[in-house]
This record gives sequence, C-alpha cells and structure tokens, in this order.
Amino acid sequence: MKRIYRNSISGGLIAAFLLLAGTACSDDHFDVVAGSASESNTLWQNIRDNGQTDSLALILRRTIVMKSQTDKTGKTAQGLYTYDQLLDASQSFTVWAPLDGLYNAKHYLDLLDERDALFSEDPQSQEAWDKNYEVANQFVLNHMARFNYESSPERQKVHLLNNKVAYYETSRLFNEVVVDGQSAPLHSANGALHFLSGISPFAYNIYDYIAAHDCFSQIWGIVSDPAIDRQEFFEGASTPGAMNEDGEVVYVDSVFANTNEILDLSGAQLRNEDSLYVALLPTDACWDAAYAKVEKLFNYGDKYRYDWDMKENGGTGGFLNTLNLDADSLKEFNTKASLIRGAYFTVSNFPTPAQADSASINHYAQTADSLISTNGIIYYNPNPGGINPNFGGQPPVKASNGYIYAVEQYDVDPAYTWITKTILDMRFEAYVAAVSSSEVTSLNKGGTGQGTLITLYEGGRNKEVKGELEYDQYRRFESDGATMTVDIMLPNVYSGKYKISAIMVPNRTNIDLIQYNDKDEEVEEHTTFACQVFDDAGTQIANRAQRDGVVVDPDTIQSYVLFESVEFTKCYAGLPAGYISFPRLRFTLSGNSRQNGNSKSLNIEKIILEPVRE
Repeated sequence: MKRIYRNSISGGLIAAFLLLAGTACSDDHFDVVAGSASESNTLWQNIRDNGQTDSLALILRRTIVMKSQTDKTGKTAQGLYTYDQLLDASQSFTVWAPLDGLYNAKHYLDLLDERDALFSEDPQSQEAWDKNYEVANQFVLNHMARFNYESSPERQKVHLLNNKVAYYETSRLFNEVVVDGQSAPLHSANGALHFLSGISPFAYNIYDYIAAHDCFSQIWGIVSDPAIDRQEFFEGASTPGAMNEDGEVVYVDSVFANTNEILDLSGAQLRNEDSLYVALLPTDACWDAAYAKVEKLFNYGDKYRYDWDMKENGGTGGFLNTLNLDADSLKEFNTKASLIRGAYFTVSNFPTPAQADSASINHYAQTADSLISTNGIIYYNPNPGGINPNFGGQPPVKASNGYIYAVEQYDVDPAYTWITKTILDMRFEAYVAAVSSSEVTSLNKGGTGQGTLITLYEGGRNKEVKGELEYDQYRRFESDGATMTVDIMLPNVYSGKYKISAIMVPNRTNIDLIQYNDKDEEVEEHTTFACQVFDDAGTQIANRAQRDGVVVDPDTIQSYVLFESVEFTKCYAGLPAGYISFPRLRFTLSGNSRQNGNSKSLNIEKIILEPVRE
C-alpha cells in the first residue's frame, strides 16, 4: 500500500507545543511586572514593536518551527508555523534579542531565501529543511530558553532551546555577550525580553563544527552525501489519519529518523550534548596523505570464497560459494569510513583523574600509551611517555561536547592502529575451521569434530611443567598415529604483514594424559609440527615445512613464533554484510609410530596475530 506523507496544520501546532510543553506549575511562567508598558504584549509583539529588533523580527517571521533536524511538521499544506507565532502564544520563554546592526542578520535572511528557492523547486527538499534548521538551531533557539532567569542575581546556567548551555549574569552578560544597559528588560505576558549588544555565539558540537568549517570539507562531503546520510520514515512514531479515496494512509504527523551509514557505526554520538569526546580528525590539508596510508589496509580481491562448511571436501573443509566483488568501490568506501569512524575517544573511558578538567583531559589524550576509539580501534603512542605525534602538535578546539584536534599532518601509522594484536582463544571451537585425519580417535568428544576442550581440575595439573595457563583450559587435537591437519580460521585480517604465534601446551601438562611404557615409566614425548597459511582460494601463502617445524618443549607452556612475517595481499575485513571469508592457519602433525616417542596430539591455548611494524 502506498503511503502519502502529509500533515495538517493541527498536527504541526500540536507537535510544536509538544516540543515546548512543560509542567503546569507556576515556576514555568514569568511574573508580569505591574505598571510595565509592555505587560499586556506578547514576546513577539514586543520584539516586533520596540524599534530595535526589526532584523530579528524578520527572521522569526520566516523561520519554521522544528523540533529536531528531522522534524517536518512545521510546514503544512495549510501554511507555516513559525517562531513569531510561537512567541505570540501562551507558552513562556526568556528571549535575549540581539540589537539591530550589531550582527550579520543578512546571513540568516539569505539562508531563508535559499530555503524558499529550494522549496519552490521541490516542496519536499531536504536541503531546504536543512537550511531552515541551521537558522533555527544556530540562531533563533540560541537566544531562547524556558523559565524565568530574573529570579537570582547570581550567575545562572541557562539551558537554551537548542540544547546548548549558556551562562547569564543578570543585566550584565549572557553567553559572554554584554547585555545592553540602555534598554531595560521588557516584561511580557508570556515571558521576558532582554537586549544584547551582539549575537549569542553558537557552541558547535563536534558534528556542527565539522559541518561549519571548510577545513573539514572532505569529511563533511562524505558524511553528508545523501547516499550515506538518509532520513527514513518512522511509521511507529507517526500519527496516521484516515484512508483517502484510493485506500492510502494519510499521515497527519510524519516522523522521520536520521541514519548515517558511516557515523552510526562510529560508536560516537557526535551531536549528543551530554557526552564528551576527544576527536582526532584529518583536515583537508592532510586528507590525501591520510587516505594513502589507510587505503593500503583495504586491498580487496575481485573474488572471495564464502560460506565455509567443515564437511566439504571429504572432511577437510571448504567454502561453498563465490562472491564477485567491486574491489575498488569497497576499498574507497572502507578507507573513508575508517578514517572517520575511528577518530573519536570517549572521555568517560579515561582514568578518573584524567577527567577532572580540560587540561587533564587533553594531557591524557596526548600522552597515553594507547587510546581506544569508540569503534574499538587502538591508537598506540609511538612516543611512549611523551606527546603522541598523532595529535599533530596543535592545541585542541573546544566544542560543546568535547575537543577537536584538527590535524594538518597525518602521522597515524596503520600498523599502530587498525592492525593490532589479536588473540584467538582456542577455548572457543568457533575458530576451528576443520580437522582431518584418516584415523581420528578423540576428535569428536562432545560431538563437535573441532577438538576437545581440556579443563585441568584441581590436582590435575603437572607441576613439573612450567608456564602459565589462563583459565586452566586449552584445546586438544588427537590422532592415533595418522597424519593430522588442523585448520584455524584467521578472521578480519587486513591486507598487510602479520607475525603469527601460538601458545602450545605440552601433552604432559595434564597428568591424566601422560603416556607410560610397560614398565610404568613416563614416555618422553616429542611434539613436532609443520605450519602453512592458505588464502580463501586455497592458495598457499606461507609455509613452514616439517624439516623446519616447531618442536614443543615438554616441560614448558610457552609461545612459539610460527611465522615472523606473513603478508596478506587480500583484505578480509569490511566485506559486504553476510559474506564471511577468511585465510587459514594449518597445523600438520605427521603420522609416526608412538614407539619413536612422537606425541599423537596438538594442544593449543591461543593463536596470536600481531602487526609487523617496520
């Protein structure tokens, strides 16, 4: 059924009143000063008639009321609901009005002219709504608040109608702007009107700052692209009306939700005034250099195998399907998205002393050994104990919800950020892609076919074996003498160089698994294995043959370097949703007789991937 999204004037009025409605107690309203010449006038009438705020009156008369950036209830088929009407109604406000000639009113009137031109071409123009919201949010609502701020001579914290915070010192300063001493406050029937010797400065949040400053035109061009930043109809929050003659739903109040394919996955709420972030953003001056560094992580292939099945190829495992990929487009999108998504750090995650004040926050951000971004990217400080060169050596810009480092030289090394140390905990069978052996004995304990999770019970640990075993657990793969291969998936690998290690557990760590001869003497077991790395197509990209294999120390739990450097030429991170592909690390335990003292098992606690930093 086709929906028609249309609003009546009543829907717009109701929505506007809902925005500004409060409790009905007397504190919500202003006292009217007896004998004031303006006491019977509304705020709008006093703004219109006092002779000093004609420019403001023009702007109020033309600016449509919006509850939020996605609200479109103020413009209806029957007409507009504008801020002059709002200030002419019964709701109570305080208005700090900039006097004529002391600010650039033409800038806002020009934006409204541009809005009207866009609406004339397309009555549903989102760009037109954006221009209206810019005037409303950054100018009109930046001079308005609820409640009476005349009750205290002390410095008061004012919550403006655009959710910003300002400070007011009665008859002296508002938001650091001088209150005009020649014009007494005009007490109105629905509030109080004060006069300012200039415009109340708009406190940009991080999102606003990016949008408003040309030095971030690259970032803004990406996140504001209509293909990325979309407004979607929110049916559950909208008010349906009657059916029309064609059986179509006519909505009297349509609610739209904003979605942004890049920012929504950053983990940061950049427009949220209640949160505090530190942002590390490349400016246009270094965007190309930053892009060139990060794009190396996203060298995609034209084809990927996906849908892994452990039973494929006679039990050795295999991918069932092939994805044909537009590698260049995906590379471009993920490079841009990574530069933008990974740029924010939540101050609430800093140590408590580092949250004390502005100086503490920024000192910690610049000197911490590592910072974790809101989407989980770890930025290491290549200058431990000193100033992190990633911050560009520039002071931060204060935003209403944090601090922005506008970086002009991008020194972030991807090998110290996106390619980070990854630990695959072999307690979890999900990392086991396949196990193959012609004579398998205990691989299927528990029915998994992915090895056996061993938990050392109290007294079951052989104290002769040194080394730590976290959680007292590891995964055991066992064969009765035949050659056995164990494939471990390596998920979310970027294109780049990795060091690969494994923490191996000697067989005799578990006293129940110690082998004895017919004289009841412990058999000295030797575990020697080979390693290979394969890509998703099954092509070998690294090999450590049996002759160069790893020999497990029977007396120590320890980490063994399997490969000092393996270069993955294809990226497996950031593939399209629903497509999971990965390279594999293969362990091979050759079939040898037990009489030769060779162990029949592989015991693995963890697989470790680390970036190769050159």
